[in-house]
Amino acid sequence: MKSPRRSPELRKLLSTCEDLQQIRTRLSDPELAREARTRLRRQSQRKHDQLTRDLRAYQFRGPLARVVQTFPLAPEHFQILAVLLYRQTRCEDPALQGRLVLAAIFESAYDVLARADLLLPDAPLRASGLVVLEDDEENPDDVLEARFVLSEEALDGFRQEVAGRRSAARRPGRHDPYASNRELLVDLHVIQNLYQQRSDRVFSHDRWHRLHNTTYRPGRSLSMRIEAAWTRLRARLEATENAAKLPAMRLMREYALTEEEMVIIIHLLFKELYEGSAYADVADLLKLISRSETDLIQNRRIAAEGSSLLKHDILRLEPMIEGRSLTGESSLADWVVNYLFGSNVVEDIRADERIDWHVYLHQLEDTSGFYR
Repeated sequence: MKSPRRSPELRKLLSTCEDLQQIRTRLSDPELAREARTRLRRQSQRKHDQLTRDLRAYQFRGPLARVVQTFPLAPEHFQILAVLLYRQTRCEDPALQGRLVLAAIFESAYDVLARADLLLPDAPLRASGLVVLEDDEENPDDVLEARFVLSEEALDGFRQEVAGRRSAARRPGRHDPYASNRELLVDLHVIQNLYQQRSDRVFSHDRWHRLHNTTYRPGRSLSMRIEAAWTRLRARLEATENAAKLPAMRLMREYALTEEEMVIIIHLLFKELYEGSAYADVADLLKLISRSETDLIQNRRIAAEGSSLLKHDILRLEPMIEGRSLTGESSLADWVVNYLFGSNVVEDIRADERIDWHVYLHQLEDTSGFYR
């Protein structure tokens, strides 16, 4: 049977990282003679320089290529990935404390403390989603005590690198155009899922940061991933001929909807598709698009009378207390669901004509002049 393609360049990168880890282990021996320690440090520097050159020359493939374009990796970042990849593939427990991750890369305690920033939530490894906390419900104040693992996306990316799979050939900066509105909806749903993950993290009932006055803000890394996802989506739209004619984009354009308002629509759309329920609590929708409690207070306007979603009959509210929109549930108007998903029944007015009709009606300010 033919063996799968291998990437000798990737093998060399990972081997260099393993060599560096072995040197660090030997350097940690307090009984090591001075001459041997000096020799190992020179060897470590040569290996580090080699890793820097090889990493700069290496061209990532597939999913990792897209991540590296947004979050460039320094040698230290790649060494952390290698440490966690080694742990993932050879140990029953794939998680490793932050201090042990850094100790595998840096020799002195000073360097471990000084470079703890490599594991912060807004650092490239975590902002990109390549490295995640073992327990996403925990956000310890000290990254040295936190336990980290390689994400499933990163592990899959390395699998594809080893197999030698490449994305379709393209020039730098080129992006695949959208072939259909369904493809665009799927990407929007992926982004909505990132919003949901951030909401769950920021507004968890037992979130520790509510009990401590710290500068840590949960969800920062997910906010960066959300922005990166929007950037990729915009790039694909720019590469798509007649992108403005896609129903999702036309809906945004005709009613001047923000990205956050579109996330609310996508959430309700797929909630009905997956769960068979067309309703969601208004308060949950506002938390969905908010990155902080301050945002949550400001976003109340989206559910207020006169907001774009309500004024154009896109979103319908059923408050439990009259005049208190946040106390109730919300759902999408039928015409919005049919327009985005496509209706399976023959109607007197096609979806495209219906959206034109809604725009026309809402542009009418006063009919009194008609009867004069």
